[in-house]
Amino acid sequence: MTTTTDCDLYELFSEYSGMPLEEVRAAAHNYGGINELHWRECNAGTWEERARQFYSVADGYVFDLLHANRSKAHLQAVYEKWGHWPWLTRSGPEVLEFGGGVGLACSLFRDLGRKVTYVDIDSSPSRFARWYYERTQQTDIEVIITPQEDLVLPEGRQWDFVFSDAVLEHIIDPAPTVERLARAVRPGGTMYLIIDAHNVGPGFPMHQHVYLEDLLKGSPTLRSMQHVLHAGDGLNAFVMPE
Repeated sequence: MTTTTDCDLYELFSEYSGMPLEEVRAAAHNYGGINELHWRECNAGTWEERARQFYSVADGYVFDLLHANRSKAHLQAVYEKWGHWPWLTRSGPEVLEFGGGVGLACSLFRDLGRKVTYVDIDSSPSRFARWYYERTQQTDIEVIITPQEDLVLPEGRQWDFVFSDAVLEHIIDPAPTVERLARAVRPGGTMYLIIDAHNVGPGFPMHQHVYLEDLLKGSPTLRSMQHVLHAGDGLNAFVMPE
């Protein structure tokens, strides 16, 4: 396995989509407006119904993720700034990322020498991620596409490090998903959850606040794990007893 040269994701998305580069940059800059527009176009009544519709049809959400993932160097700098990077570098040999989006975090794990599994729903970001891995010769990253309503992982599989970054706030009922992720952690392994708990409102109408208390209440496996990092609702790490 070789380390993949870093790329400007705006340029790659332009190649992938056929959109002129400046239009990609402009759309990424206006990601909040695009999110709000697509949310208004969803004609469902409740937040839960709208969220289901939003993620099934809102291809423009990819620009939100492109804005946050311009390159691997940019993403690594964000992880270093907020203290996440040391946890990623200490991850065990097999890593699963739940909600891999446009695919850069999995590429970073791959560069660290990990055997990586990417998991996400069938959506504009995951379709681009699969193309990105093929375009950059990272086809050794395992890609699992899971249904929107229910996290499905290969039966009996476990990983040393289960990682999720700014995903759970998008999920209608996150506790069952966390339970499934917790059961996928190998004994002695770590689950690292970054939750964008406070970006709820204009620009992010598809977010909901996720409370750690609710996750613990709804996930018996999570309650059985050692809580090794607790920074409010937004950042938590758990270790599975050996």
